[in-house]
Amino acid sequence: MPQALEKTIRIPRSFGDVEVRGSTANETDRTVEVVWSTGAAVKRRSWDEGEYMEELSMEPKAIRMARFKSGMSLLDSHDNWSMAARLGTVVPGSVKVEGGKGTALVKFSRSELAETIFRDLLDGHPVQISVGYKVHKYVKTEAGEKSLPTFRATDWEPMELSVVPIPADAGSHSRSDAASEEESYEVIVSGDEATFAARAAYTTEIPMNKREAAKTLKGKELDALSLGAGLARNANETDDQLSARLLAHYDAEDKQRADAEATKKREADEAARREAEAEAAKRAAEGGQAATSTPAGGLTAEQVAEQVRSATTAEKKRAKEIRDLARSAGFKDDDDFVRSAVDGDQTIEVFRSEMLNKLIEKEQKSPTFPHSETRGMRDSQETTQKLIANAMMHRHGLTDKLEDGASQYREMSLVDVARDLLVARGESGRGSNVDILRRSLHSTSDFPIILGDITRQTMMQAYTLEQEQNTFQLIASRNVMPDLREVKVLEMGNGPELEELTEKGEYKRGTIRESAEGFTMSHYGKVIGLTERMIINDQLGAFAKVIANWGRVVARLEGNIVWSIVLDNAKLKSDNKALFHADHGNLAGSGTALDETNLIAGRTAFRKQKDIDGQQISLAPTYLFVGTDLEVPAQKLIQGVTVPHTVAEVVPQAIRSLKPVYESRIDRLPNKPWFLFATPQATLGRGLQYSYLSGYETPRTMERWGFDYDGVEYRLDHYFGAGLTDFRFAYKNPGN
Repeated sequence: MPQALEKTIRIPRSFGDVEVRGSTANETDRTVEVVWSTGAAVKRRSWDEGEYMEELSMEPKAIRMARFKSGMSLLDSHDNWSMAARLGTVVPGSVKVEGGKGTALVKFSRSELAETIFRDLLDGHPVQISVGYKVHKYVKTEAGEKSLPTFRATDWEPMELSVVPIPADAGSHSRSDAASEEESYEVIVSGDEATFAARAAYTTEIPMNKREAAKTLKGKELDALSLGAGLARNANETDDQLSARLLAHYDAEDKQRADAEATKKREADEAARREAEAEAAKRAAEGGQAATSTPAGGLTAEQVAEQVRSATTAEKKRAKEIRDLARSAGFKDDDDFVRSAVDGDQTIEVFRSEMLNKLIEKEQKSPTFPHSETRGMRDSQETTQKLIANAMMHRHGLTDKLEDGASQYREMSLVDVARDLLVARGESGRGSNVDILRRSLHSTSDFPIILGDITRQTMMQAYTLEQEQNTFQLIASRNVMPDLREVKVLEMGNGPELEELTEKGEYKRGTIRESAEGFTMSHYGKVIGLTERMIINDQLGAFAKVIANWGRVVARLEGNIVWSIVLDNAKLKSDNKALFHADHGNLAGSGTALDETNLIAGRTAFRKQKDIDGQQISLAPTYLFVGTDLEVPAQKLIQGVTVPHTVAEVVPQAIRSLKPVYESRIDRLPNKPWFLFATPQATLGRGLQYSYLSGYETPRTMERWGFDYDGVEYRLDHYFGAGLTDFRFAYKNPGN
C-alpha cells in the first residue's frame, strides 16, 4: 500500500479568465453577471515541478468563500495597494457554485473610471475581467508517461476580481501572471511515494503512433496529447469530439507536409529542367544543332511554368500566414524564431505550437501581468464573428445597419459562410453542402457561435421592443432574486415615528412583522430547431421571424402574468379577500361613468387609506388606466378645454396631475372599468411586484448541435413571477 505523503512547493500568483455575461448588465442596479471559474484544466509551470496540468475543484467544500461574503473588491488591473483602484464589489449573496461553474453579480461603483467602464459595457464593448486566486492545497496525480501530471486544487481561495486590458488566454495554457519571486507563495501538495517518484521517470515520449494515441487516449491523457499539438479542449467538448478534431489536425499537418515535399520536388525538377536546357543549348551551339523543345522530365515548358507559379504562390501564402500570426501575438518579423520559420519549411500549425511555447517562456520572465501577446488573435476572431453575424442579419432584413467590414460577407449564403470559416481554420473546404454543415457544426468552426449570436440578437431586439409596451412596469416593483424561494416583504406600522420618552426613559417599539403575502417565480421554456434543410436553402430570414416572435411572446407573457393579478382580482393571503374589496376601501360601491366627480371620489378613497396601525398614509394616485373605449375620453377629461371661460370649465390640479394610460388587456372586462394606481416609489415598493431570477433578467437561449438532430436546436429559458404584497396601491371603478 503506497504511503500518503505531503510536500511543499512554491508557485507564482495565479490568475484566470472571467466570463462577463454582458447581456445581463442592469443599468439601474449597475450590476452584471460573471462566471468566475469553471475549473477547466490549464497547463502551468512552477520552479519546483516544471510543467503540469492545474485543475480547480468546483466542489463547494473546496472553495474558501469568505471574501465573497464580505463584498469582494473589483479592482483596476489587480492593483490592491490603493482604494483609488477599487471599481466596485461583488454583490454579497449573489455568489453561486452550480453545475461546475461559479457565478456572481458584480456591482460597479460611481467613480469616474468605473463609470467609464460600465458605460462601455452597456454600449456593447467587451469588458475583460480576471480573477486572482490562491491555492492552499493540491492533490497530485501522475498519469504515467503519456501526459503531464495533474495538480487538482482541493483547497483554494478567490482573492479579488479585476478589470484588465487583456485577460488571461487559455490558448497560452497558463493561468499564472508569472509574478516575481516575492509575489510567489508556498502550496501543500499531497500524493504518495509512487506519485512523487514517477516525476523522475517522466518523459514526453508517447509509445504509440500519434493517430492511434488520438483514438485510444481519454480524459487528461487526451488533453495532454492535444496540447502537444497546440489544441486545447473546448468547453463541453467530449473525448470523441476532441479526438476527431485532433485527427483532423493531424490530417492537415500531413497534407501541409506533403505539399511542402511536393514543392521541394517541383523546385528540384525545375532546377534540373533549367540545367538540361542550358546543357542542350550549349551542345546546339557547339554542334550547330537546334536545342530540343522538350525539357527534362517529360514536361512541357508550360506545365513546368504552371508548377513553378503554384509553388511560389503556396510559399508566399505560408510566409504571410506565419508573419501575420506572429504580429498578432506581439512578435516582430525579424525575431529569430519567426525568420527561421519563414526561411525553413515549417508549417503554420507547427509554428503556432512553437509560438505558444514562446509566450509561456515570456510569462515566466515577465515581472508584470503578461497577456498582451494574445490580444490580436482573440480580437480578430471575435471581430470576424460579429461582422459575419451583422452581414447575415442585414442580408435578411434583421438590422438596418451594415457595419464597416461586413459587406464582404453580405452576399454569401449560410453554406458559403460555413465553408469559408472551415478554410480559415485550416480545414478542407471541399465536400457537399451537407458535409460542410455537419463539419462546421461539430468542429471548432465559429459557425455555431455566429448562428447563436444572430438568434440572441434577433430575440432580444423583439423582446425589448415588445417590453416597451408593457405598462405594468409603471405600477409594479421590480425584484431580482438569487433563488426560486418565495418573495416576502415586511409590514411596518409606526416604526419610523419618534415618541417623547417618559421620565423612566422607556422607548416604545414600532410595529414590524413579516407579511403573510408572498409569491414565487416559475420557469418557462421552449425548444425550436434550425434544420439542415433551412440552412442549405438559406432560410435564415424565415427562421429569424420565428425567433423574433419568441422575444415578443416572452414580453407579452410577462404582461399577461402581472395584469392577470389585477384583472382577475386576486386574493391576498393575509385576509383572504380580493385585491379590490369594499373592506379594503379601494372599490367603488357601484360602477359609474368616468367623469370628474367619480375621479375625485377615487382620489379621496386613496387619501383615506390607513397603515396596519390605523394611521392615515395620504397616498395619491398617479396613473389613470383605461381600456380602448375610454382612451380618448380619459385624455379629454384630464386635459380639459384649452382656454376655460368659466370656473366650471377649470380642471382641478388633482385631476390634471393624473397620467392617462391605455392598456388593451382591460378590454376583457365588461362595463368599461377604470383604475387608479400609485407609483411604486409612493408605496415604498409595496403592492404589485414582479421578479426575475438573478442571471436570467432577460430570456436566455442555449444551443445544441447534436447527434440526434440534423441542424441546431435552440432552447429558450425564462424565469418570471408576480404577486401582491398589499392592496393600498390601487383603486377600481367597475364602470357602467
